[in-house]
Amino acid sequence: MTRPIVHLYTVCWDEADMLGFFFRHYDAWVDRYVIYDDGSTDGSREILRAHPKVELRDFPRSDADSFVLSHRTIQNEAWKESRHKADWIVVTAIDEHLHVPGRVMADYLFEQADRGVTLIPALGFDLNHAEMPDDAGLLVERVTRGRPRLAFNKLSIFKPEALRETGFGPGRHAAVPEGDLVLPPSDSLLLWHYKHLGFERNAVREANQAGRLGRTDREQGFGQHYLWGRERLRTFWDEMERESAGLIGAEAESLAIRPFWWEEQRLRRADAASLPTLVHATPSAAPTVSVLVKCYQHAPYVRQTIESVLAQSFQDFEIVVTDDGSTDGTADVIRSFNDPRIRLECWPDNRGISTAMNAAIARARGRYLAILNSDDWALPGRLRRQVGFLETHPEVSLVFGVPRMVDEQGLPTTGFNDFTLPLRFESFSRREWLRYFFHHGNVLNAPSAMIRREAYAAAGQYDPRLANLQDFDMWIRMLVAGHQIHVLPDAFTAFRIRANHANASAPTAEVMLRSTFEHSRVLRRFAEIDEALFTEVFDTEREWVLDEQIALRVADIARRHEAITHRNFALETLYEHAQTSEQFNRLRDWSGRVDALNTQAVWKRDSMIGEMDAALSQRDRIIAEEKAVIAALRHEERRLLSEIEAQGKTLAATQETVAWMKSRLTWRMTVPLRLITKRLRRIRDRFHR
Repeated sequence: MTRPIVHLYTVCWDEADMLGFFFRHYDAWVDRYVIYDDGSTDGSREILRAHPKVELRDFPRSDADSFVLSHRTIQNEAWKESRHKADWIVVTAIDEHLHVPGRVMADYLFEQADRGVTLIPALGFDLNHAEMPDDAGLLVERVTRGRPRLAFNKLSIFKPEALRETGFGPGRHAAVPEGDLVLPPSDSLLLWHYKHLGFERNAVREANQAGRLGRTDREQGFGQHYLWGRERLRTFWDEMERESAGLIGAEAESLAIRPFWWEEQRLRRADAASLPTLVHATPSAAPTVSVLVKCYQHAPYVRQTIESVLAQSFQDFEIVVTDDGSTDGTADVIRSFNDPRIRLECWPDNRGISTAMNAAIARARGRYLAILNSDDWALPGRLRRQVGFLETHPEVSLVFGVPRMVDEQGLPTTGFNDFTLPLRFESFSRREWLRYFFHHGNVLNAPSAMIRREAYAAAGQYDPRLANLQDFDMWIRMLVAGHQIHVLPDAFTAFRIRANHANASAPTAEVMLRSTFEHSRVLRRFAEIDEALFTEVFDTEREWVLDEQIALRVADIARRHEAITHRNFALETLYEHAQTSEQFNRLRDWSGRVDALNTQAVWKRDSMIGEMDAALSQRDRIIAEEKAVIAALRHEERRLLSEIEAQGKTLAATQETVAWMKSRLTWRMTVPLRLITKRLRRIRDRFHR
């Protein structure tokens, strides 16, 4: 067993009397502490600096008006620096002691990783004691009376690569995490909160902590218990002591206060079934598992691939690697590992995925064959859980998982396929699988598969003519040969979604074209099934002539399908199998009605292009006419502006003359006479009306 690497993140403020208890509790299973100190003056900083595992930092106020929101920012962001460096993250407080009664925490975390667990919430309890104990021993052994508190049911431990975000609320009293979220089978982790050790100590500390609150904290009601005062705190303390009981041996899950936020969010729990006993490989004997890795130009990723297998808890394996003509140093990376279980074969040229897989299978010695791409990696516990399932389910030959989609940096992302779809099937019967494969296509993730050797023996080799749907073809052939497929909700593999559609299965134009062709070829497997399997799979399609050969019945079903792949398969199959006059006539009829080459779509496209060309020509004529009108309007605008300019000059001259006249003495002297004349004119006008 490899001890998990654990990083712990927390904030400290004047907690010198608690730090001894804190480190004695966590040192046994925490490898690195990142502690943000918020201006301690009681000697805490000196204690922290002296601890060899502590990385001491100043607490940053990301929100100048809020201690609580600044604290939340650290809790939601700081841990991300430990991605790809730690197996588990702990986010806690100095007075929160996390433990599983009766278990060594390193062993517990190792087991949860093997079960596929990615986050572990804790059941919260408030512990109390009349006086602050002397600095010795472990508090979980010395102070064991307390009561459950809903506020301390916290997300406390999680996998850094599995979570995109923790989504902590203020005070970390709730969380809305995002990512690959899997809980333990049961809630065993306890958070014993040691804030209430001695009333006087607690009262002084609460009053001092009130000074750390900012304006936003007070306005939003954050940390209001710091403002209670001694009287209200005393009432709370007395109530707490009355309700407290001894917690040693108590059934914590039944005592804890619900609702649990993780149950309200309906997060999935890991399987509680017993895991198989761990065994190591014996060099002289064939291993239980052969991990098949085909490589081509994956030098930046293949080291993580190999390391992820070597780190598996189940060690009875070999890694069979076929390097398919890489020129980027992929093989050199693999050769750098000094482990006899790695069996590398390198080819001078690239021969294709199917040929490389066939070569790896031929060299494999294990009872179970696990597929793993050289740009992906196996998640903890993959081999152990898959071996355990196949050992206890002899009727199943292929067990798949639901991959964790990750980006180039290995962080959770979204992919271009929904591999969770089989989890919504009514059953995993052979009929269900073959019907889905026929009508819809592949929905299984090959790098998450573990397969019994006899399934390959029954189905034969991968078809080297197929470059994209070779796995789909293989699953159909294994089902036809009588082998059963099962899908677990577990994430066994981190499936890397490469940038710029670099995955071989990415929906590029090249892949779409090739897959369309290959799909019509893979459908031919259904034309080869026997009468019993045909009846089992297609019992609801009754529109065929029952005395005809099965290939023609399957073709008749396929011709009604909307996909071009099925229509093409239908015509090709009828063409190859037609032998009678009636079948020749049917072929003539089908070929005139069934659009096997998407010809109608081309016609529609050409017609649409013609219509668009005519519309564009009409648009061009309208634009030309509008341009002519605009040019004429602009010419008229310029003429009018010239006239206005000329008239403006005349008006200005007239106004200047009038102003000159008004300024003259004679003009001013004759003003009364002009007014009398104007009035007499008005009287005359009224008289003549």
